[in-house]
Amino acid sequence: MSITMSNETSPVAKGTLPSVPYPFTMPFYYASLTNVGVFYAVPKERVAPYLKDTGLLPALFNDKALVSFNFQLYSGQFASGIDVPPEQWSSCGAAITQELELNIVAYPEKRKSQIEPISYQDYLENGDQTKLYGNHRVWVPCDADIAIAAGMQLFGEPKFKTSFKVNLASQNPVRNNTPHYNPEWVSTWGFRVDDPTDSNQAIFTCVVNTAGLTPVPGNFSPITEYGTHDKQMIGCRWNILQPMPTYFLNESASQSVTLTMGTSSHPMKQDMENLLSNVNPVAVRTYNSQPAAIQSRAYYP
Repeated sequence: MSITMSNETSPVAKGTLPSVPYPFTMPFYYASLTNVGVFYAVPKERVAPYLKDTGLLPALFNDKALVSFNFQLYSGQFASGIDVPPEQWSSCGAAITQELELNIVAYPEKRKSQIEPISYQDYLENGDQTKLYGNHRVWVPCDADIAIAAGMQLFGEPKFKTSFKVNLASQNPVRNNTPHYNPEWVSTWGFRVDDPTDSNQAIFTCVVNTAGLTPVPGNFSPITEYGTHDKQMIGCRWNILQPMPTYFLNESASQSVTLTMGTSSHPMKQDMENLLSNVNPVAVRTYNSQPAAIQSRAYYP
């Protein structure tokens, strides 16, 4: 897919806000969203090299940094334009994107005096009312060209294109080869990030099994995301419009997350090993947006 961008910007005065290059418009409305995130408390020394010269400091929770990754599956609806003749209309009115963020929770160094210490539990349940704690993206693998272009040009995300393998919790559960309704994989999530040059190799695979765990409602929206635009730090907000089931994991419950590093030589794999080796996850969050319609089985009138 070839994407051509111009230097055209939004009507906002130059220098007031980061530019919005054509053909993008803001805000972006998600038609649907599936999201699962895993959070790790890691020694603060591990994240220091990734925040050097960014203007960000690591958010510390009991003197540890918080690293996470979240897999997203989302759709967006688009119009071709009111003055576009039918023969030039798009062949589809929606686009589906899959991506994953590897994040370090951080805040701007110049706002340090405004930070109030909170626990990571409070943070995940929406305890940070300053919204200064946000995500510094280390890597963002993605499978859609337009989403990669938007992420890089609007928000300074370190995106690269690759493929995924997914097995997500769903209200349309997997069945055994039997007439009986045997739902499986309704509380278990699985996703794999493929090597961008060889999809037979993996950067990593994660399986999250929440069966038997009790969630609490949590939603730390608006979620703050940090990036770089025109060599300046920028931030943006992401709102998720329903509570997200959040699972806090003790030592035994941490075994509900299985993280397996693959054979890929991509630098994202090395960074994940640097950040996450020999630490257990402390929390998991899951989210499936509500279905818009439901088709029931046939009957004989």
